[in-house]
Amino acid sequence: MGFFLYGVLILNCLIGAFVYIMMHKKRKIFSDRYGMIMAMCASGVLSLALAMIIEFLNKNDSIVLSILVLVISGTLGIMFGALVKFQSLLSGFFQGTVGGIMGTMFGAVVKNPSLCNLPSESPYTVEQSIVMFSLFSTVLVIVTASLLLYSFRV
Repeated sequence: MGFFLYGVLILNCLIGAFVYIMMHKKRKIFSDRYGMIMAMCASGVLSLALAMIIEFLNKNDSIVLSILVLVISGTLGIMFGALVKFQSLLSGFFQGTVGGIMGTMFGAVVKNPSLCNLPSESPYTVEQSIVMFSLFSTVLVIVTASLLLYSFRV
């Protein structure tokens, strides 16, 4: 299970780095509105997926790791937002931190459904749910990256 999750984490990081490099090359053609939307979409979805996968890898529910994920998500938002102007930097930071918090909470609920008073008896085991949601988040990152890269051509 750990090997699969590390592979998915590396894949999501590589997709995020590729999207950032492509957007950095084309940053001169961004308008303010497009830059803000791009920063919000890229940082929100990528930080949600990364935070959820890191929470799945976290075995002992460490608060330090959750704070580290929050810092990484905010930095990711700042990096995408800094491609254009200050207001896009601010919205990228905000969306990155919100995505990081949501991913951490979502990962904790998938690992322990009783946190939200959900029935713990389900047809899926926790490991099946972890695999399903990590694959779903990876597909979400791929679709978002594809749409952002497609928007350069339109």
